[in-house]
Amino acid sequence: MILLLENPLTSLLVTLSAFYTFGIAQKKASGHSALNPVVWAIISCVCFIQFSGISYETYMNGAGIIHFLLGPVTVALAVPLYRLLDDIKKDIRAILITISAACLISAFSAYAIMVFMDAAQDMQLAITSKSVTAPIAIGIANKIGAAESLAILFVFSTNIPWLLLSGFIFKMVSVHDERAQGLSLGVVCHGSVVARAFQISKTCGTYSVMGMSLMGIISGVLLPALILSFLI
Repeated sequence: MILLLENPLTSLLVTLSAFYTFGIAQKKASGHSALNPVVWAIISCVCFIQFSGISYETYMNGAGIIHFLLGPVTVALAVPLYRLLDDIKKDIRAILITISAACLISAFSAYAIMVFMDAAQDMQLAITSKSVTAPIAIGIANKIGAAESLAILFVFSTNIPWLLLSGFIFKMVSVHDERAQGLSLGVVCHGSVVARAFQISKTCGTYSVMGMSLMGIISGVLLPALILSFLI
């Protein structure tokens, strides 16, 4: 049994099976965001590691191929951007202003809440990069002297509620334009939410890719400079 659990193919099979199973469940529930397969696949894999007793390193020996494919998939996201390039050019000024404002509001409102709650300085700094992809959040954390692990924790803590509740939130605030939905998902969260945006429509997914990309670039440039100049 131990040999079976430690076999790399077992980890890969568990990961793919969990995602596939909850993907089917979501389709049968008319695409309800609460059954997002990414979230539930993560939970399933964590439970598998915990109860099987294998180490994370052993798990990644098999599931690591999925992690490797993130690179090619990220590059492939440029394809839908190219297809809607003419439409994006028309809105680029408004998009840049919106994302720049979102970068500052997201980072420093979270920082202010942490200060108000008298959290440790490491947590105050790490939460500022919560709305960018994990690799960029790690880069920002390194520049401002925050813990990488905390930065990643805040990124995923921000991401999961949007994965589960995005449909409800859009209905509650009456946002029906797919471009606005996609841009907001990309700006607030990262890759797994972009996948959710493509489930809504190609337009929504394309704008989410753009929002995620520009949010990462703007945050990577602005946040370290502002934090190092005014907060440390």
